[in-house]
Amino acid sequence: MSFLSDQSLEFAREHIEKYYDSDFFPKLEEYEALWHSWDEVKKELMSTSIKSMSFNSPTTSTSTKPKGGFRVVQQLDAIETLIYISLAYTVAEAIENKRVPKESKVACSYRIEIKNGSFFSNGNGFQEYIDKSQSLASEFDYVLYTDITDFYNQIYLHRLCNAISYADHTLEKVAEDVEYFLSTLNGKTSQGIPVGPAASVLMAEAILLDIDEYLIGQNIKHTRYVDDYRIFSNNKEKLTSVLENLTLYLYKSHRLTIATDKTGIMGSKEYINKVMFNSYEIEKQEIIRKIEVFNPYSEQFEEMDNPFLDENHSFEEQIDLVSQRILDNEHLDLGIARYFIRKSKKHKIEKSAQVIFDNFNLFLPVVNDVFLYLDKVSDTNFIDKWKNEIIGLSTSSFMQRNLVKTWFEWYISRNIEILKIPQIEVFVFANTSINCQSKAAIKLNKLSWIRNKKDEIQNFNNKEKLAVIRAAQILPKDERKHWLSFIQKNSSSSIEKWVAKWVKDI
Repeated sequence: MSFLSDQSLEFAREHIEKYYDSDFFPKLEEYEALWHSWDEVKKELMSTSIKSMSFNSPTTSTSTKPKGGFRVVQQLDAIETLIYISLAYTVAEAIENKRVPKESKVACSYRIEIKNGSFFSNGNGFQEYIDKSQSLASEFDYVLYTDITDFYNQIYLHRLCNAISYADHTLEKVAEDVEYFLSTLNGKTSQGIPVGPAASVLMAEAILLDIDEYLIGQNIKHTRYVDDYRIFSNNKEKLTSVLENLTLYLYKSHRLTIATDKTGIMGSKEYINKVMFNSYEIEKQEIIRKIEVFNPYSEQFEEMDNPFLDENHSFEEQIDLVSQRILDNEHLDLGIARYFIRKSKKHKIEKSAQVIFDNFNLFLPVVNDVFLYLDKVSDTNFIDKWKNEIIGLSTSSFMQRNLVKTWFEWYISRNIEILKIPQIEVFVFANTSINCQSKAAIKLNKLSWIRNKKDEIQNFNNKEKLAVIRAAQILPKDERKHWLSFIQKNSSSSIEKWVAKWVKDI
């Protein structure tokens, strides 16, 4: 049994404020309420053991892949996010100290250095991985490339517990709490860590500790980025034996399997040209490389390299060339797409909206960037010009994609001029989540909505209840105070009480 520390919780708050809670979803609304009662929140979390807490299941959705299909992504509730980050903070130093030294460039991904709310203040390490791969490719004739099938979802939590204890035996109780916490989130399933939180990147690195150690013991040279391995030798047959042995080791030690369709042995020169920079590698890079590098909720912006452009091109020419490069490809290139959208967002380039609206299906894999861009450029003139396209999205088949609808709701509920469009207002109060309706009711000052919903609050789930409580801020002062005091007195949920207190104090 272990308890969270003040230091770990303060780090968790700083991390959420500066970065995000999931790499795929809009940030939750509840954090302002938690910061408003922060001392009380910390006191409760620090005085309750992890194993005596109850946890809500994360929000689970799907994110579109550029080549088709979906990946499962998740967002933890606000309290669970604080706990997960705090647990990760507690074990972070021990995990990093147990990894292969950074200078060797074996384990390149996400070297842990905690600073200013970041787990990985020195970046994601992808360039080091590329550089080391190129260096080894020039030294050896052959390369074995492989990765682990559905890595995050296949991690066994008891083996994660063992990995943390292996990093530092004094963390045994914390390791058990990590296992308990994650298995409870999973509905008592013993397999899988959430895809989205930065803390999961750290947990994944713990699982890979002994695998690096095993490969070094095989007397070969290798480098990796998370679960993408590149193993080098002058003897092709030896690499076949290494692959066989690694396959057995992964299964016996972790019940993990090799992704056979992403595994092969080839000449190093051929590998550099055909594999190193193919669309899969770019996709894998872009899925995880933005963790703690780009903050989509602030004005911080990472200048992204775009090597195919001539530096003599003007900025406007660059944007035109980038958009054409995107449209010329059969599948969306995530790196170039994000360059295009984030540059357009930073410089408020309205004409990029034409490319996005005309090719919306193509941009589904970067839907969060799309709506962050639209939110940035949506002044009155923009909304008037693109009103029909916005209405069109609300009635399109794209609303059947959960994550697209989540981001669309986030976008329209933030802008009162969009909400005033009659078709959008009808859409909001007939076809969107209670969370979206709550934010729209606040923007539009729809008193009847909150009065109706507060009388039905017991019929809603936990997330919906919080949305209804937030909307109470538009009630007349006496009515608001009376109802929120009732919530504070009678609710069994601490976060409902904290949200009620925040709204009452607004």
